[in-house]
Amino acid sequence: MKKILALLLLSVAAVSCYDDYIYDFDYSAIYFSLQTDVRTFVVGEGMKVEVGTALAGVRDNTRDREVIFELKNTLVDADLQAKMRGGSAYIKDYIPDPLVRALQPMPTNYYTLTNPNTIIIKQGQHMGSVYVEADSVNFLADPLNINAVYVIPFSIIDADADTILESKRTNVIGFRYENMLFGKYWHGGSALVNRPGLSDTTYKYYTTVPQAESKVWTIKTASPNTLYTNGFLDQTTTKNEMLLTLDGNDITVTTMAGSTWPISGEATSSFNRAYKLQERKIFLKYTYTNTTNGYTYHCTDTLSFRNRMRDGINEWQN
Repeated sequence: MKKILALLLLSVAAVSCYDDYIYDFDYSAIYFSLQTDVRTFVVGEGMKVEVGTALAGVRDNTRDREVIFELKNTLVDADLQAKMRGGSAYIKDYIPDPLVRALQPMPTNYYTLTNPNTIIIKQGQHMGSVYVEADSVNFLADPLNINAVYVIPFSIIDADADTILESKRTNVIGFRYENMLFGKYWHGGSALVNRPGLSDTTYKYYTTVPQAESKVWTIKTASPNTLYTNGFLDQTTTKNEMLLTLDGNDITVTTMAGSTWPISGEATSSFNRAYKLQERKIFLKYTYTNTTNGYTYHCTDTLSFRNRMRDGINEWQN
């Protein structure tokens, strides 16, 4: 009897769980999944970010649903800044200390929305979105935007659902930018070495995949069209060694203050502007003199994209 009773109870529980799956809940709700966030515009990849709302409580969405929002600047205060600085690493890393600079609503000439006040959750879908597109002149001209100083405070004011989840009615997003070439790169190349009193020689340092982390170069955004590297020859350091300045597909190499050796560009450096991340490559030609031994190195390097971290996501292929 005990076994039969147990089987009956399990059967009832299974039917109950199945009913929860196939039937709608008592009410539908619309909300923002996140209440604070930092998003990154990527220079060279469209400078556009998607912001979305979600529908819950219905298994099938049988109609288009409007979500009406406003930009509520009163949400931007010291409490918000403290909350964002205490949040996920990718958020707090780019939110300034309020003692240094307070968060501000983003100036309206820095961006456009694909719809100024409405998000549509399409029939058959449970998510709807609006796109924020940066003004490539005004947004990038402000040097503060290397960090998330400016925010857009979204707040739902009406929605085609039974309720708006009050605790998830708002989403305040800070915005910043990166150049498309930022990230981690496998590195290799060769150098013609001029040695005083000796014949020239060639030193080869091959690209290996995977490569020891200590040999992987990090490329960091300095401005919309410039980036730092932390390596030269077969070395990686904790310094910014070279500055790469982009002009179309061409790259100008210059040295950084405090670099291990003064570095200058030699011939033309470039990148291949591949659409897919995993196909991106940077080709560098530069020279420097090691003043300790007097050797001058003429380097020809290839950097192959490995991965990058954007908005808390590890991006390693398209």
